[in-house]
Amino acid sequence: MTRKSSGRSSQDGAKRLARVTPACIPLHPIKSCNRIEPKERAFLDAAERGDKHTMVRCLQPPSPVNVNCTDMIGRSAIQIAVDNENVEIVEVLLKQKGIRIGDALLYAIREGVYKIVEMLIDHPSITPEMLGKDWSWRNFAGENGVAGESNDYSPDISPMILAAHCNQFEILQLLLMRGGVIDIPHQLSCSCRRCSERVNEDSLRHSIRRINTYRALASPAWVCLTSADPVLTAFRLSWELRNLALRENEFKDTYLELSDQCKKLSCSLLDQCRSTDEVIAVLNKPPEIDESEGEDRDTGGPLTNVETETGHKIRTKRGINNDRFT
Repeated sequence: MTRKSSGRSSQDGAKRLARVTPACIPLHPIKSCNRIEPKERAFLDAAERGDKHTMVRCLQPPSPVNVNCTDMIGRSAIQIAVDNENVEIVEVLLKQKGIRIGDALLYAIREGVYKIVEMLIDHPSITPEMLGKDWSWRNFAGENGVAGESNDYSPDISPMILAAHCNQFEILQLLLMRGGVIDIPHQLSCSCRRCSERVNEDSLRHSIRRINTYRALASPAWVCLTSADPVLTAFRLSWELRNLALRENEFKDTYLELSDQCKKLSCSLLDQCRSTDEVIAVLNKPPEIDESEGEDRDTGGPLTNVETETGHKIRTKRGINNDRFT
């Protein structure tokens, strides 16, 4: 009797649950905050077409359109104008109060439009510090100071790093003249506060940040514009990247690829020599060693003179085999 009664009670409970009316969940429009007003749509369409007069009319009082309004994929008017390489529209938008440049500068660097890059970095909202580091935090921080991120680029991609990635010689030189820098990555075993915080927060992002920085440092444009001895710098960086490939197995292929890129750069530079005497002069050039180049950042090994396969001496790290540079 006990088993039958318990079985009946469980069946009754299941029937009651089946008869329970589901709760009504109110439906709301998806992404209602991204609705575009008719005037904003006309403003963005004018930016796409390059219609200067319509844009100026939309920006006039008494009810001017928000100059930073975006379309459904998050592009503002200045980003659209830069993407279309429309210098005239960019000039009009930069005169507007409260304009946010955002990804527009990165778009201009990616497309290699020197004139627009120069116009954007001359804007008062762009400081020299923003060109090299903390670009995403400073440029996309909200009114409450909370850090934001770019829609198309990771936070560690600054204008300097992107220009080096794209190998834009003229634009990179312009950014260097305006005070842009690229921070050298710390040692892989570094335990400073900043490195520890980044590793604890997101170790993968920290590793990708290091790779993006080394990719910029291995750029031919960066090496040629910032080094007094590009051949030696390429040799040294190639060795350092190969050493990192042995220590970071997850990104071994990437570091080896960058190491080979540095080797090819050295060969390309030596190919510009017109005689053996010029090759000897380049390889025997006395290096100008500063504090950052005097030691390997990951091993701390001192620099010394070694001979290449041709018998010429170059300044490099102690204990490096010559065949690593061939």
